[in-house]
Amino acid sequence: MRVKITGLKRYKDRLGIERVYHRKSGTPIDPKLTGQALAAEVDRLDKLHAPKVAQSGTLGALLESYKKSPKFTDLAPRTQSDYQKYMDHLKPIAGTPLALIDTAFMAKLRDKTVKKRRGAFTNHMMAMLSSAFKHGKEYGLVTSNPCLELEKARIAKDRRKENRPWTKMERVNVLAAAPLHYKVPIALARFLGMRRGDILRLPRMAYRDGYISFRASKNGKIMKLPALGELRKILDEALEAWPVSEIDVTMLCLNSHKKPWTEMGFSASIGKFFDDCVARGLASKGLTMHGLRHSVATDLREQGYRLEDIKNFLGQETIEMAEHYSSSADVSGVLIDMANVIQAGSKRERVLSNSRKKSV
Repeated sequence: MRVKITGLKRYKDRLGIERVYHRKSGTPIDPKLTGQALAAEVDRLDKLHAPKVAQSGTLGALLESYKKSPKFTDLAPRTQSDYQKYMDHLKPIAGTPLALIDTAFMAKLRDKTVKKRRGAFTNHMMAMLSSAFKHGKEYGLVTSNPCLELEKARIAKDRRKENRPWTKMERVNVLAAAPLHYKVPIALARFLGMRRGDILRLPRMAYRDGYISFRASKNGKIMKLPALGELRKILDEALEAWPVSEIDVTMLCLNSHKKPWTEMGFSASIGKFFDDCVARGLASKGLTMHGLRHSVATDLREQGYRLEDIKNFLGQETIEMAEHYSSSADVSGVLIDMANVIQAGSKRERVLSNSRKKSV
């Protein structure tokens, strides 16, 4: 009886010697094996290298359940990818019974992780775990969320300014020096605080009637932000320079070859441009596109806008994220106005409310 065996890789090397490998694991197999003996060996290797099924009642089982839930599947692809990295990091302890996981366990996990990975990675991983335990509590898999009362990992001082806000002079200098294919994405980040990924995915029709309309990839929020002043001038210049009649244009942001940017291509290209700006004395080290998002939040905070207003403008889900992005703002002027309102009564009541109405 002829036995059909799958999962093998056969070939002859340069010396003409036949080689046989288990395709899934790359394990070499004796080429002399045939029939039932070969099938048995393949079956053994299949079972040996089969994905491990998380045991019920363990951290791994909780994470698998979370991955199948709408809380995870509704996340943006980039966020899902990031969360998977944190789950991969947790694989060595995936078999830990949920009954043993409490706040003290999480604190030790946080402290151990921050020694191997940076503080930001640790905090994002703990946030993912908190979401997973919240899911588990809703579905009766756990009785509590051990991450709720957990302090965040401390960020090393040399990493705290990873996406620092740009200074006002840097914003002016770099935008003035940028050719049009850099100027459009920089302007969208500088004036609207848009994320790089959202900028590069903007279709040409996203800019209409003086507004930029898009769906935020991070949380799916529908955004419609006004394009005024210098931003509108730059966008109009781009539409005129890249007419649809001349080239097949579907995207708003194009590279120097008048083609849509790729994420990797843009990252490499804009990084070199920023380095050149630093070398020319137009800016200091540490320029990033995401830093412009912090700049917008900082400006709004210093002008007296509420965190709720900043959250809405940036398309954030929580007040905490708005506070994070505007953390370097100098609010001393706002505090003085507030003190005057309290101490002087109605004479200064309109100062703060008027400042909140100022446009970006």
